[in-house]
Amino acid sequence: MHRDLASKTGSKIRPFRADLRTFWLRIMAFCALGALCLAVPFAKASPTDEPIIPPTISKVWPVGMERGTTATFTLDGRNLAGTKAVIFDAPGITARVTEVTDVPEKIKGPRAGVDLGAQVPLGKKQTAKLDVTVARDVVPGIHWFRVQTPLGTSGMAVLDVGSLPEIAENPKSGSNPGETMAGAAAQGVTLPATIVGTIQTPGDTDSYRFDGHTGEDFVAAVVASELGSQLVSELVLKDASGAILARGGERSNKPDAVLIAKLPRDGPYTLAISDREKGGGEDHFYRLNAGVLPYVTGVFPLGVTAGRTEDVAVQGVNLSGIRAVKVKAPETAGGWTTTPLVMPVTTLRPLNEVKLAVGNEPEILEQEPNNAPGQAQRVSLPVTVNGHIDNGPEAAPDQDYFRFHARPGERVTISVAASRLGSPLDSVIEVLDAQGNPIPRATVRCLNETTTTLSDRDSRTPGIRLVSTTGFREGDYIMVGDELDEIAYVPDQPDADVDLKSIEGLREAFLGTSPDVHAVNTPVYKAQILPAGADFPPNGLPVFRLTWRNDDGGPGYGADSRLEFVAPQDGDYLLHLADVRNLQGPDFAYRLTMRDASPDFQLAAEPSNPNIPRGGSVPVEVRADRLGGYEGPITVEVKGLPLGIAASAAAIPAGQDSTNVILSAAADIPEGAPAARIEIVGKGEVEGREIVRRANADSPPLELAAAIPPPDVKVTAEPSLIAISPGQEVRVTLHVERQNGFKGRVPCDVLNLPPGVRVVNVGLNGVLVTETQTTRTFTLRAENWAKPIEQPIYVVGQVESNASTFHPSAPLELRVENHEQAANNAGESVKSQEGSSGDRPH
Repeated sequence: MHRDLASKTGSKIRPFRADLRTFWLRIMAFCALGALCLAVPFAKASPTDEPIIPPTISKVWPVGMERGTTATFTLDGRNLAGTKAVIFDAPGITARVTEVTDVPEKIKGPRAGVDLGAQVPLGKKQTAKLDVTVARDVVPGIHWFRVQTPLGTSGMAVLDVGSLPEIAENPKSGSNPGETMAGAAAQGVTLPATIVGTIQTPGDTDSYRFDGHTGEDFVAAVVASELGSQLVSELVLKDASGAILARGGERSNKPDAVLIAKLPRDGPYTLAISDREKGGGEDHFYRLNAGVLPYVTGVFPLGVTAGRTEDVAVQGVNLSGIRAVKVKAPETAGGWTTTPLVMPVTTLRPLNEVKLAVGNEPEILEQEPNNAPGQAQRVSLPVTVNGHIDNGPEAAPDQDYFRFHARPGERVTISVAASRLGSPLDSVIEVLDAQGNPIPRATVRCLNETTTTLSDRDSRTPGIRLVSTTGFREGDYIMVGDELDEIAYVPDQPDADVDLKSIEGLREAFLGTSPDVHAVNTPVYKAQILPAGADFPPNGLPVFRLTWRNDDGGPGYGADSRLEFVAPQDGDYLLHLADVRNLQGPDFAYRLTMRDASPDFQLAAEPSNPNIPRGGSVPVEVRADRLGGYEGPITVEVKGLPLGIAASAAAIPAGQDSTNVILSAAADIPEGAPAARIEIVGKGEVEGREIVRRANADSPPLELAAAIPPPDVKVTAEPSLIAISPGQEVRVTLHVERQNGFKGRVPCDVLNLPPGVRVVNVGLNGVLVTETQTTRTFTLRAENWAKPIEQPIYVVGQVESNASTFHPSAPLELRVENHEQAANNAGESVKSQEGSSGDRPH
């Protein structure tokens, strides 16, 4: 399955989490608890009891085409019938659905201990044929699209638009795992071209023979991972004798390989592609651009100053002699801002797209030698330093030092931009004292211990399974290996993951630590964060001493580093920058920015394709990544709403990281209304200065569809005002009204709960309204540490399927009161009741 699409359509259920990101991943919950079994097509009693299931796309083939042509694509998915529009990200790309075919499915019983998915309804399995036409002037590269049917819009699918003739891999030649001679069994190709193929068998190699000429700069670049391929490619170029002339991808930290070589003589050559992890299969497909093609291997500096026009040096091959390009930067840079490198119109468009960072700080160049603390280059803040990690091929790995001054308590934001801009540098930074010694940042005292269980976890996954959750609660910090995490959710039963704080589905680490891989049985400790140098009696558990150091900066930064340094005293400090792998090279460029901390935030919203039923509503979760110490409230606004669509007022309160916007559609929206692109914007304020940030700023826009059938369920809940004090519990009753003949069960959740308030005592199945029920009552508890706050919450019912739909109630006003407020409000309530007793029902 297409990896990106799988991540968008797969889902799991976890009972009661006040976080829509997790709620969207909850469809297979009860299976994990052993309650249900394999996800199989749903047996319908009659056509009317089928839920409304939006379309989904699981696979696109082929995964690209040449611009200026028309090509036929096959989409695998569900509920694709009736596709009335294919929505692309760029003008000049159009599509026509020519055929939709049902795909028969056998309903299989679950295999014990193997098939652990919940039995949920599935949309009708189908394939669709699309004739896609791409105009000649469409910009080459990755483009996305969705399909729209009467049931809504699908998740995003992608395709690659190329500018070269396309050659399909010949399955009868080119695959030769035992190849020892250059050109043996290799498929002959005429270049330049885009070669389309698949590494079908683990350990296999596909080989292509072409003719080259003396002195040509040959380029081969793989496009695969962005299209959902699992291929981690490696390229090898050989001459007619079988001698290896060049390799590509073997030391890269990116999955798609690039190879550049100057051909030594006229004659035949062989280009081989394989998986460097020895994998293979249908999901190891590739598009291989090869030939004497323009390619930018590097630029310097990696960015420009906002509002200025500056020269950027360009390195590469087949660039018609271009060595520098004038770049006009945008007038302002808010947050992470980039601008494309545009080559002169007299040259061919480079095969790769290059982006430059845009900054507001004064820019200087790194000055060598600065390889030791005593050679540190002095800089004044704010500043962006443009440099390289490179001492030459024969020298020891380069390390760069910079000296700066800070006042006691001064907060300095330090960030590296390198990997995000195409540099191979995998940076690590640390702040040292004036003599080059590490500076203590914090002491982490461990209070109690458990271990991980069930399975190994990668460095991205937010969920982690613990042997015991006793003594752990939301908001606690934990040490997992050398990684400091924050608990976002503790399940009410043992057979579920603890959720860790994350941004856009990526786990977030704290105090400069970086997410890492964790094996089963890794110790996990509840962490008490204390000042550096804190003294306390030993308790038999480890103590971690953290310094001001960071490898990976967290979600949005990739391999680039980031620190929020707080100076402990007045004086000089050293910033040390290196490659964490001790690699170097002339292309290991970086931008190092140091400035006074400027509170900021970034926003992410999901789902990206809200499908709103006529007369119904859907929740959209908006999450904030708070930067530079910003802790204030963030007001959320939806822009571009079409007529008949309304959005609830929403805000992310101070100290919280998410909220939910409820989008509602009028009942009389006409059928066939087109999808609409909307924008979700957050606004904050720092010292009278407004901060405005758009959600999903580096991603395709949100696409809203509203002309879909009315909802299968409507959810209401009571009381409309919920007052609760720390340490107390209250009961809430929900009601489910089924419509459209829908007869299924309805798992329910509560969204927008503040920290310290949770649903309790729900058992293994959560709050589940069974097929024979219409009402359930559940309990909300405010922990002793819950802080006073007023905010709306929503009870949400889920109509289960392979593309579940979610239906929120009207807002319930939740009021967490301190004990004094509760007593006063209780007195007011008694007076109110006494004064109106004649109006109460008997």
